[in-house]
This record gives sequence, structure tokens and C-alpha cells, in this order.
Amino acid sequence: MEHQQRRIRNPFVGVEGYRCFGCDPGNPVGLKLQFTLAGSELAAHWTPRADLEGYPGVIHGGIQATLADEAAAWYVYAVLATGGVTREMHIRYLAPARSEDGPFAIRARGTLRDTRTADVHVTIENSGGQLCTEARCEYVVFPEAVARKRFAYPGRDAFFGAAE
Repeated sequence: MEHQQRRIRNPFVGVEGYRCFGCDPGNPVGLKLQFTLAGSELAAHWTPRADLEGYPGVIHGGIQATLADEAAAWYVYAVLATGGVTREMHIRYLAPARSEDGPFAIRARGTLRDTRTADVHVTIENSGGQLCTEARCEYVVFPEAVARKRFAYPGRDAFFGAAE
């Protein structure tokens, strides 16, 4: 069954002090990630920049890890409907993520292991469909009321338009 792709809004834009390296569209040095949701798969497309390379022409491994961690966090927000923090991340670099092979597709899927733990699997593929990076992220998740109070989680509805 094919799922309609829905744009995920960034409800943090305009919040005082917000300048996330991963998702703030106003951060001049940031990644400016924007996400969509199709069924239970979160996705983003990201175009690399030369200033984010490690070796010439290859996206730095730390940037790839940041892409994966950010996608996992947004999966927790938009799909699991709460906030959380990264407990562990295991990352495998399977092929060089060459800048010239962008834009890259970042995809995240996950499950709740229990009421406090989410497991999110993230992949990063180049524009030719080659899997460059995969990460398994373990998140500590909080009850929604705690996420709202301690982490300014705005609630799942804030990530989607009124008609969704």
C-alpha cells in the first residue's frame, strides 16, 4: 500500500534560543533538514556542501552521524509523538558519501521497545540509491507531559497542518 507523503512542519522556528545545527532553517552553518512522512517512514533529502567534507569530496563522518541522529529525533517527535534524548548510536559507514553523489536521501523507521525506549533505524543513500551509511539509534523517550515540560515538546499536532 502506497502512503501519501506529508510535509512535517518545524514548530521550533521562531522559538527564542532555537538554533539547532540539524534543523534550524535560519542557522547559517547548519544542515537545514526538512522532513516528510509517508506511512511510518520519515524522510529528508539533503544537499551536501564542501565545508562539511572530511576528506576532499567526502562528507565528514561526524556530519553523517548528525544527519542520522537528527532524523531519529524527528522520528520520535512526529511518529512516536513525544520527546527524547539519544542514549546510544551505532553507525556503519558502508560506502563513501561523496559530495558529488548528492542529494542524499535520509530515511528513518522505528519502534517502541518499551515505554521508555525507542529504537530508530536510519539510512543515508546517495542519489544513485547506494546505501552509504546506516545507524541504529536508541532513544530514551519520555511521557508526553514530561517531554512538554522539560524539553518544550509542542505535541504531535504542531508538526502537521490542521487538516492532518
